[in-house]
Amino acid sequence: MKVLAFDISSDYAHFRQPYSTTSSLTYAIPPRTAALGIIGAIVGIESGGFGRSEHVAILEKANTKVGIRLMNKIEKTRFNMNYSYTKADVTTKNVLHIQVPVEMVRNPVYRLFVTADSELFEKLEGMVINSECYYTPYLGISEFVAKVKYVKTYEALIVETADEIWTAIEMLKKTSLSFSSGQKIFTETHAASMNSQRHVTRYVEVAYEAEGSSLKLQSVDPDSLLAKISTDAGDEVVMLW
Repeated sequence: MKVLAFDISSDYAHFRQPYSTTSSLTYAIPPRTAALGIIGAIVGIESGGFGRSEHVAILEKANTKVGIRLMNKIEKTRFNMNYSYTKADVTTKNVLHIQVPVEMVRNPVYRLFVTADSELFEKLEGMVINSECYYTPYLGISEFVAKVKYVKTYEALIVETADEIWTAIEMLKKTSLSFSSGQKIFTETHAASMNSQRHVTRYVEVAYEAEGSSLKLQSVDPDSLLAKISTDAGDEVVMLW
């Protein structure tokens, strides 16, 4: 199985947590749906317009699987952003403004590991290698344009289990973490898939180590997809979903 690795980075990232209200909180890592959006932007798959997400079904039909690794430790900050009150009377230019505190990830760098059917994979690989993007990818909101950097294309070996994983982990029922002192392990509930109307059809619990270290496992759910790759640092296992 071929696995494409490339880095995405920006000055800031904001992947809004949908349950936040008075202030906009961010996930530390991009949800799978956001990662699919970045892949779709690179290869030129249209979402269908505002309020649509038709690219998700297209990418899933191509058996796209994604793993996400932290390359920088998570640092969050907050800014007040100016928003316009859209129900104001724009005809008189009497537009009201409101300041909303927005949480952001500072200096984010994420490594995406991607596998897919050969046609999509080869197109994505070629565009990433040549530093090309059909649409502009961004990290959560359009102000944070993403830099895309090719890392490597791996010939990966599918494995059934592993003691150590270097990406964020999809916490399926039979997956169990092994904890050790000094680690900063967090979990988040992410949207994993959505229909063309942007209605979430599947949520997943995701675990990650905030310093970018690997995660130790006691057990792995048999439905998880694990890929062993050979890097300059030795063999590493990544989880794709």
